[in-house]
Amino acid sequence: MRVSLPASLLCLIVSAGASSQYSLQPSAPSTASLSLVDLLATTGNHTLLIKALQRARLIPFLNRLNGSTLFAPSDDAIREELASEAAVRSVDAHDAAVWTYALGEDADQINAIKEDGKRRHDNLQLELRDTLLYHVLNYTYFPTPNPNSSADAFSLLSDLPTLEETMYYPSLSSFNKSFPNPPTLPGSPPDDPDPDKPKSEEGLLRGEGQKLRVTKIGRKEIFVGGDWKGEGGIKARKGTLAFAKNGALVVLDGVLKKPVDLAEQIRTNPALSTLAALLPPALLDYISTASHLTIFAPTNDAWGSLSELEMRYLRSGFAEMDITEIFGDSATKEGVGKGKVGYLNKLVDSNGTSASNMTTLFGAPIDITSTEDGIAVNGTLIETGDVLAKNGVIHIVPSLLLPSGSLSLTAEKYLIALNATRFVSLLRSVNLSYLVQVPSGEPSFLTSPPAYTILAPTDSVIDAASRIPRFYQSQGGDSKDLLKGLPEPGSEALKEILQYHIVNGKWETDDLEDGMLVGTELRGDNLKGARQRLEVSLHTAEAAGRSSSTVADRRPGIVSFGGANVVGDPVRVGDSIIYLISSVLVPPASVVTTAVSDLRLSTFVASIYAASLDQILSTAPAVTYFIPDNNAFTSLGLVMSYLLLPTSRSELRSLIRYHAVDELVYLDDFPAGGSRRYPTLDGAEIYVERPSMNSSVTLHGPTIGGLPANGETRDAKVTEGDILTSTGALHIVDQVELPPHLSISISKLIRGAKANTMVDLIRAANMSWILDGEAPPASFLDGSESEYNFGKNKGKKGGKKHKRKAPTDRAYTILCPTDKAFARLNLTYYLTNPFALSELVKLHIIPTDAFKPLSSDGRPLLLTDEISYPTLLDLSEGGDSKYGTVAFRRWGDDGWLVGIKSARGTNGESDSARVVAYGRATPSFLGGGDDGTSTRLAAAGGVLTIDSVLLPYQPGWSRRFGWIIALVVLGLAATSCVGLLFWKMWKGRQVNYERLEGEED
Repeated sequence: MRVSLPASLLCLIVSAGASSQYSLQPSAPSTASLSLVDLLATTGNHTLLIKALQRARLIPFLNRLNGSTLFAPSDDAIREELASEAAVRSVDAHDAAVWTYALGEDADQINAIKEDGKRRHDNLQLELRDTLLYHVLNYTYFPTPNPNSSADAFSLLSDLPTLEETMYYPSLSSFNKSFPNPPTLPGSPPDDPDPDKPKSEEGLLRGEGQKLRVTKIGRKEIFVGGDWKGEGGIKARKGTLAFAKNGALVVLDGVLKKPVDLAEQIRTNPALSTLAALLPPALLDYISTASHLTIFAPTNDAWGSLSELEMRYLRSGFAEMDITEIFGDSATKEGVGKGKVGYLNKLVDSNGTSASNMTTLFGAPIDITSTEDGIAVNGTLIETGDVLAKNGVIHIVPSLLLPSGSLSLTAEKYLIALNATRFVSLLRSVNLSYLVQVPSGEPSFLTSPPAYTILAPTDSVIDAASRIPRFYQSQGGDSKDLLKGLPEPGSEALKEILQYHIVNGKWETDDLEDGMLVGTELRGDNLKGARQRLEVSLHTAEAAGRSSSTVADRRPGIVSFGGANVVGDPVRVGDSIIYLISSVLVPPASVVTTAVSDLRLSTFVASIYAASLDQILSTAPAVTYFIPDNNAFTSLGLVMSYLLLPTSRSELRSLIRYHAVDELVYLDDFPAGGSRRYPTLDGAEIYVERPSMNSSVTLHGPTIGGLPANGETRDAKVTEGDILTSTGALHIVDQVELPPHLSISISKLIRGAKANTMVDLIRAANMSWILDGEAPPASFLDGSESEYNFGKNKGKKGGKKHKRKAPTDRAYTILCPTDKAFARLNLTYYLTNPFALSELVKLHIIPTDAFKPLSSDGRPLLLTDEISYPTLLDLSEGGDSKYGTVAFRRWGDDGWLVGIKSARGTNGESDSARVVAYGRATPSFLGGGDDGTSTRLAAAGGVLTIDSVLLPYQPGWSRRFGWIIALVVLGLAATSCVGLLFWKMWKGRQVNYERLEGEED
């Protein structure tokens, strides 16, 4: 409960100070002829007090006094004190026992007390003198009664408590080596020499005696040593006031206790228990020994103006400097001028204004004003004043006296309050604490202070992470080290991890979007100085359908950064914000390591190692990768098989580098509503299109006349993007983009199929121009090079020629049996029989219209169920077989069977096979010349690998002549039937004939 000083009390406090100055003058001569010591001896109730005075050698001192006041404890009061000391010593044998030392009769006990005093650096003799002097005023407090008046001395005293100066002068004695002299405020440089310091020993109260509060209650009751409201204290016995020739004496029912030091007052005052708990030991030592301090101490309730986090920080054990600042803002050594202690009656003058210009320990002004309700300090009324101490005074106030009105904590201090002290310690070890020391409270030359979003793992999270071994990959390369938890404090690896926990800018939860990327303070040469990004995930009802490969927990309402969930509510610190997270964030790995962890990209990883590009790609700075998934590489078929050959390494490298953009581009960076070209590591350019911000991102290679230079029928589509790497980002695409300068011929496809036998047979059949992608010779086009011009068949049919279509209209797809399939065939027969070889080879070559649309699945032919294509062996293509057409039929989910159409043979392996692989050759461009013709994309055919050899079909004799025999048989059968019918008709007429009577036979 706050108690305010009434205005009447204020005025009397001020006037009391003035009356005390008057009472220092010697009183009127007393009628008594005895000194104070003689007067004590005559009472018979102060034997023990006289003995104590003798032990302290104060008898001569009292006799020399003139006009003093002695508050004399009775023998009963001293005996109670002796009993109290004995009780205390039974609990703590080292506790000071001043009265036992002065009055004890047991020599062993006194010696033991002396030894204890030496061990604790206490001078019991001095302690006894100070205790006794605290009972003596150097002036007569009680006015001499007027013989002509019935009023006694008690009734003439003020009705309000007054502070009286005793003859006890607290000081730091030279014998006490445990205290610094003079003490220095922790965290501050040593004090400069005080120009107002007296030349002689100044004492702890700047040359003033210790104050003693005297209170009159009613007309004839006096209490000595009470609190500022006059409550408590020791009662002066009624009717015991006596005047001696050198002063006045009044008997007390108890022994006065000297005030303890300021630190002990704070520790033992229940209203200041919060302050006592917060003060660090070094500051308490300073408070206990610093001289002439005036402290405006906040009550327990005053700390309620701080937030829970601010209080948690102050209690953390890391807030010594901040607590020192709070104390320094509410304490002064200057006092009311020249170091005089600022007791209530000195804070304001008789006009109610500040008696002097008071300043804090840090030099800030203290505003003292008088109001109707009492004395106010910086606008806060003093709730409890004049809590006396041997080295100053305490005034208890209900508010914290902070210059800014609030406790300005940096983000670092809030982190300590949030139990993230390990995080703070690690930041300091790598010189990154400046990132969390905002706002610093110091003047800044920047137009605005930096703003950060701090992602802080708590101590328990860091402790757990420190016990988990993990691979960490440095941002500067692809080297990986097995760490026993986090990197060593102060290491570069740890610095990179911690920088990844600091996001540039203040990101409130309302500003975050699912899938967005925010820039961190991790920057380096690997990103060409750009910020490493961090992915944000919002696991809300709207985002519940999104997939994530990093977060397994998809509970609604969870915010996560880089897969680490946010724990609790954010804490705002000026322009920055703090999120506690559930795990330690690790910066992204290299593109190779990232791809290895994704099974969808295993073919790409294999290609990288096959091309020996793993080190180069891992360290190439600020690169964006468009990585095709496994299905995309599968669609290449034999093209990929060829590129993976050791002899094709340079072309494979070109393909991989063509998917690496030499620029850092995230999905949101691609412009909407148009196309933009980007340079690749291969040197060629790739084009990226995005019709609108909400549409898909597609990419394609350069075009010629509006047609794709690499022959792709559609653009590649980004299926998943913004997968972060140490050197940039990767986006997964559903199609491989071939570089425009990469040319895939039929010969390369067959090499990829490892079908060497088919290559040998084609060359043996004088059709190598198909392998080389050249135009067919004239002899092939005019039919002069036909099957009838080979060997023994030459000219059998008069050398009949079959005209074939122009080469520019034709694309050739080879049905290429595997070497294993040819192993089941008698190749010697074909190699020695050119005619049979030619038929065999031509049956495996399918000519198609080069200008028909290409298949979107990467196959050289458009395949549908029951579709058929004529081969070079067919009559329609200049061949001499009616069974030169092949047909395709779907087999399984995505398989195909190919066979000779209309073949009726029983040997299935000779007229059908299964397609096991495919590949399409790079198309070419025709037209677009000076003749005004438009550019046209001409297909170049390809290869279909099959598991069996198709043999030219020749029907058997039954197939060739069976119809004639059937017609003869049918004709004979019909003639027989007709003859039999006529015979039966003739016979019937003979049976039914009746002879006429008389007719002759």
